[in-house]
Amino acid sequence: MRLKSNIPISKIDSYVNFAVRAGKVIWGLDNLERARKNPVVVLYDEALGVSSAKQLAAYCEKKQVKSLLVPANHLNDLLKRENVRVLSVTDESLGNAILANCE
Repeated sequence: MRLKSNIPISKIDSYVNFAVRAGKVIWGLDNLERARKNPVVVLYDEALGVSSAKQLAAYCEKKQVKSLLVPANHLNDLLKRENVRVLSVTDESLGNAILANCE
């Protein structure tokens, strides 16, 4: 899934920051697979490895979860952390708001 061309990515960034502050996120692919709660949307970085991308695609297909590709290192810059390649939003309203800004 891609971002709509007329929506600035900063709008999605604010929703992601709200979810992080509220503690409504799952960090990383390994934690995602172990989590009991299903996410609403999964954001993943272009820099995600090939095998991890296949693993994520299989997870999203199995759990019927939407995923959103973001530019390389965007999650690192946004969250001011290193090596963030996969971030899952578990909050229903924030996840739906992110999806509403995608094609």
